[in-house]
Parts: sequence; structure tokens; C-alpha cells
Amino acid sequence: MESSLTPMATFQAFHGVLCLAPMVRDIVENRDSTARDHLANERTFLAWVRTALGLVGLGVLLERLGAGGEIVAVAAGVGFISFGGLSLIYAVSRYLWVAKHLEKGMFPVAIRGPIVIAFGALSVTAGAMLYVLLLH
Repeated sequence: MESSLTPMATFQAFHGVLCLAPMVRDIVENRDSTARDHLANERTFLAWVRTALGLVGLGVLLERLGAGGEIVAVAAGVGFISFGGLSLIYAVSRYLWVAKHLEKGMFPVAIRGPIVIAFGALSVTAGAMLYVLLLH
């Protein structure tokens, strides 16, 4: 099924109201569980985005708390901001990768990504534990 929408956002009339059409690549036929699978992929992406923004927000908070010169708080803030940014990059790449494979009727299982994220979270946790146990 060929789409009449271009990849760029356009204004279209919807029930007499001028609306900004979403940026879509194409419109596909909803066969079997196509829509459900793509919507689940989108919800997962949005959960990753919320998590990444939470990590960045926590990093900014930690950096602000360390504004008096406590280098450990500033380093922890930079660590959380970096971890949040990397999580966002992973979220976008995973979303696009899964969407591409769903169109082919396949689902790619993530192996390396969750392991890398888990090691990053473990590193942040270990750093926080060392800070609490050794420096306070």
C-alpha cells in the first residue's frame, strides 16, 4: 500500500481543523499483529526516553548539589548525565532496529544492549556504594 504522505511533516485538514500531520515514512497494512507490535515498540521506546531523562535529571541534581566544590558529587552528576545520554542513544537505535525487523515479520532479540546497560548501572551503583561507605 503506497502512502500519499511525504517524510516531512505537512498540514492536513482533519474534520475541518488544520492539523500537523505526523512525520511518517509510510503507512502499512495492519495484518495480524502489525499495529500491536509497532505500538509496543513505541511504548518501549518512550519508556527508555523517560528513563534516560530521569538519569539526566538526577545527574543535574547531583552536579548542583556538588556546586560548592565537592568533586565526587560533580563526577557522579557527570556520570549520570552521560549514562542518560547513552541510554537515549541506545533507545533510538533499538527502536529503529526493531521497527525495521518487525516490517519483515521478525523480532530481533537484544543480547548485548541489556548487558551493557546492566554493567553501566552496576558501575554507577558500585561507585555510589564506595562513596557512601568510604567517604562518609
